[in-house]
Amino acid sequence: TGAIMNGSIHRRNAGWEEEKVAVSSAEENKALVRHLFEEVYNRGNLDVADEVLAPDFAWKLPGKDAGIEVYKQWIASQLAASSDLHFSIEEQVAEGEKVVTRLIGSGTHDQKGFEGFAPSGVRITIEAIIIHRVVEGKIVEERNKADFSPFWQQRVEQERIERERVEQELRVARSIQQASLPKEVPTLENWQITPYYQP
Repeated sequence: TGAIMNGSIHRRNAGWEEEKVAVSSAEENKALVRHLFEEVYNRGNLDVADEVLAPDFAWKLPGKDAGIEVYKQWIASQLAASSDLHFSIEEQVAEGEKVVTRLIGSGTHDQKGFEGFAPSGVRITIEAIIIHRVVEGKIVEERNKADFSPFWQQRVEQERIERERVEQELRVARSIQQASLPKEVPTLENWQITPYYQP
């Protein structure tokens, strides 16, 4: 009975060691992803991307994959669009090779255009769910789902403001035009003026 108990205890301890290794690996993977966000996204240190991303890194986009250079260009375009862009990790879960992060990015769109949107000075907050796959200490894959509706709302607001500006200018032009026209058809000596053309 004692040998069985020792064998049972031994098996449980072996399982616990494997679980400890898995927990340790999951924590390391989460730390690697946090390092990517802090250095690359928040500090703009794009060289760190080359350190933490695998050479065959795949940025999974709808209908296609992109590599490290396209990924870095996209991040750089976000950073260039805002003077105060900051990303904060709200939640992070890891299991096996996967790290899932809920991220909130917030910044004022005040410098350059982004994704076809002109800078407006409006502060925008975007929430994203990002899944990284980590193999042997390198990020090999990223998939993300982000809510870009704040940019669309910004576009709609810009169009509304522009439409109101044009309508105001038209009202002013009409009032100037009406003020400069005579209230009635003038009468001139020896002239017969017909206000409406009649064939």
